[in-house]
Amino acid sequence: MRKRNPAVVGGSYSGTTVFRRSKTLWAVPLLVWLILILASLGWNVYSLTKNVHTTFKNEARTLSEVVLSVMLWAEKHGQVYLPVSEWIPKEPFYVPLKYRDVETTCGLRLTQVSPGGIVHQQAELGWLHGLTRKSIRVVSLQSADHTTAPSQWESEALGMFQRGLAERFGIVTNAGDTIFKYMVPIKIKSAQGFGGDEVVGGVSVSERAEARFAVIRPHIIGVVTAHILFFSTVGFAIFFLLFHLRRQGLLLDEVNGEQTAMIAKLHASERMLEEMSVTDELTGLLNRRGFFAAAPERLHTAQPDNRRWMIFIDIDGLKSVNDKWGHDEGDKLITATAAILRQTFRGSDLIARMGGDEFVVMISEPDASCASVILTRLQNNIDTYNVEHNTSYRLSLSAGVVDCDACKKRCSVDELLKMADELMYLRKRAAVAAHEGRETAASAE
Repeated sequence: MRKRNPAVVGGSYSGTTVFRRSKTLWAVPLLVWLILILASLGWNVYSLTKNVHTTFKNEARTLSEVVLSVMLWAEKHGQVYLPVSEWIPKEPFYVPLKYRDVETTCGLRLTQVSPGGIVHQQAELGWLHGLTRKSIRVVSLQSADHTTAPSQWESEALGMFQRGLAERFGIVTNAGDTIFKYMVPIKIKSAQGFGGDEVVGGVSVSERAEARFAVIRPHIIGVVTAHILFFSTVGFAIFFLLFHLRRQGLLLDEVNGEQTAMIAKLHASERMLEEMSVTDELTGLLNRRGFFAAAPERLHTAQPDNRRWMIFIDIDGLKSVNDKWGHDEGDKLITATAAILRQTFRGSDLIARMGGDEFVVMISEPDASCASVILTRLQNNIDTYNVEHNTSYRLSLSAGVVDCDACKKRCSVDELLKMADELMYLRKRAAVAAHEGRETAASAE
């Protein structure tokens, strides 16, 4: 029979059951889509945050340049005096100077103010009047005034400036408050001017981060909301598509299942038809077609230790039984013969009904005297049957045995059958002649 690939059913692969078996198929597209959405959301939030940092740095850089310009102006004009007040205290740095404090002819008391002090006053006034949210201060490496003494972060920045860093930006936390900080160095050439190579201090700009993030928070909320809506919309579309594909897959599985069941029934029917085509309906043995399909392989299979034998068997007097007692009784005789052959030979032997009253058996035996032993065993079984079944007739068989390996040439199954048939008829005629001789002798007496 033609073999079919069990993996292919009805022209399509039965692997479509993956829609039903694999939950991963549902999870992977949604997981990939979630990762893409989260990556996009993270990138947008990062870009907004980075933009806040960049904006602060640009503004702080501009303010630092203004501060450095003011300090350069103050240094260029030498001694700068301002009225003494609670906003303009006397600077400890100028204590050794003889003319730190002066009084005008009208009685106005003035004090010398350093460029850094001028910057502090400007920054404080601007902050108090709401002109800026930033805190600006000038710090010094060697400061006698605590107002110009650097913090830890500023000290680290001054150390980096001495190693060549041009500016520093950072985010620090102070008492639970997040603060943006920016700082540039103050350099001098000598005691008379700025803009040299020696770092003597720095301009520090600070601002609370909350003020900055308050501006972009609505944008972040909008971005998050848009991503959630986009994820939900596309995710629902993906889910709907997968659900539709799963339904189609289940329908295809159902169709394939029906096709598989149908093909299985067809295979069973084909096997049944094939068995029927090679099986004798009355006895259940192989028929002539079945014997000729199996015998050549048995005949030509190499068996070095065994000899193969072909036995052709004929039922004696079947026609007379049919004529006297009917064909039903003849069929009983045929089935009885089939049962005796099964009893006499092994299950591995090839037993077939060739048609009518003729049977053939192909066996494999190691003993060269097998023929006489087999025929004796067969006759004993026939005698036992006749004793056990008290019928109006006796079962009698004639057999011809051919040694298949004794052929001078490689004989075909047809040739062996013909030889066994001829031997069987010789034995049958000899038996008939002997029986007629006994009857003649009995009549003469």
